[in-house]
Amino acid sequence: MTDVKQMKLLSGEEILCDLVDVQWSEDDGEAFIIRAAYILVSQEDFEQGFRYYTFRPFMMNIYDPSHVLLLNSAAVICMTNPNATVVEQYINYIETYRKEQREKESQDEDFLEKMAAEDEKNDRIVKFKPKLH
Repeated sequence: MTDVKQMKLLSGEEILCDLVDVQWSEDDGEAFIIRAAYILVSQEDFEQGFRYYTFRPFMMNIYDPSHVLLLNSAAVICMTNPNATVVEQYINYIETYRKEQREKESQDEDFLEKMAAEDEKNDRIVKFKPKLH
């Protein structure tokens, strides 16, 4: 992560993201180029007397931290450098996600190889010769 920022949006959401660059165009105005954008979701446990938060993808189904987004700067009310503890947890979250993705991809490859091996030894599968027209 190069420049982790915490932003409060007009919608009331708070996000943590890696601010890659600021873009300016005559037509669209100023926009932030961000990646690894996650909403901070705050939870309170009144019985135990503490507050905690979790990270959720800023945009639905965009889990990959390297996915780049363009955020209109007019949607941002406030931007700050987050607390060091929050940055540490944010980076931890991203590293954990990447590790889980590598493991999942490895399992998917193993599963596909296993299926292919089963197909080869299954004598009930009829193999057709391709016909070119």
